[in-house]
Amino acid sequence: MSWILFEKALLHSRAVKNLSPYTRNMEEHIILQNDNRYLQLSDVRIPLTFMVLFNVAFFGTGNFASIASFEISSVYRFITVFSPFLMAALLIFKLFIPFMLVICAFSAITKLLQIPRLGCYFLVILLSDVMTIHFFFLVRNKGSWMEIGNSISHFGIMSAQVVFVLLLFALTNIYTNDIHVRSASPSSQKVM
Repeated sequence: MSWILFEKALLHSRAVKNLSPYTRNMEEHIILQNDNRYLQLSDVRIPLTFMVLFNVAFFGTGNFASIASFEISSVYRFITVFSPFLMAALLIFKLFIPFMLVICAFSAITKLLQIPRLGCYFLVILLSDVMTIHFFFLVRNKGSWMEIGNSISHFGIMSAQVVFVLLLFALTNIYTNDIHVRSASPSSQKVM
């Protein structure tokens, strides 16, 4: 929520400041026919922030490795009878909630700022691929088993993240399809 509020405040501060005629002419060329605009260099902050929050959501709640050794007390409050499949489903659901919140916020911000969503998706995938290639070159084949395993698991997590993010983007479109945002351009707003 704070990310959405920050982007809304940034959008409002840009709309309030007086624009010079040159800047207003540039903005008219940036806006497309369907009220969307082209991606700009300043829009890279949105996919970068998304990647940071997505990785915090993955490692902050306990990653998927915790499914093998999870504390039963975290799901024991919901189900008192030992049922391993239901308990594992509750744990997976607990892990998916932060992912869905971050991706829904990302979709809401792209609609709020009227940025092409597909372009932002491609930037996220590009950043994930860059991180995957970085971890690929850090894979070790010498040293202790722990160092080798950690380097391979980092590469594997980033490789899986590319596919996982795409699947979650498709799922999120169902939840954020009905978001409608008023045009933020000063010319379309009612003058008081």
